[in-house]
Amino acid sequence: MKRTLFILSMLIGICLSTSAQRGLQINEVFEGKVIAKQYMQESLIKGDNVAPYKLRLLHTVKFLANNSQRAKADALFNIDMKERISDDDSNMEMETRDGFLYYAIVQLTDNDKGSHRYICYQCRPKSTKFDITMVYMEGEASLADLRKTFKRK
Repeated sequence: MKRTLFILSMLIGICLSTSAQRGLQINEVFEGKVIAKQYMQESLIKGDNVAPYKLRLLHTVKFLANNSQRAKADALFNIDMKERISDDDSNMEMETRDGFLYYAIVQLTDNDKGSHRYICYQCRPKSTKFDITMVYMEGEASLADLRKTFKRK
């Protein structure tokens, strides 16, 4: 019985983690379609663990990518950036270096639950590869709240 409950809770967790970014192009990254999941570090934090930050969900993947994988991740992220809440730059921060997307945080249109949604991207060159971190967040936090939390001003 305990084993059945454990398996059931694992399946529910997997479903919830993949449904969070459903409808976004970056979901391909989170699903392991750009980099195989065994080469990614993944964190899914929700509920009380992220509540102090005014969030309900924080889903992160981190991986090393070659140039074509980096280009694919950049392209998917850029498609989703077009779904931001407005064309006004006050709902996003973006930095490019050497013609590549280096850092971005973007507020998307709110989800059907009324939560704010954010996608974040950071890509750092590392020798012949790129160290990429991609984050999806949901909650009541504003972009100003997130800037304070992550010390980005």
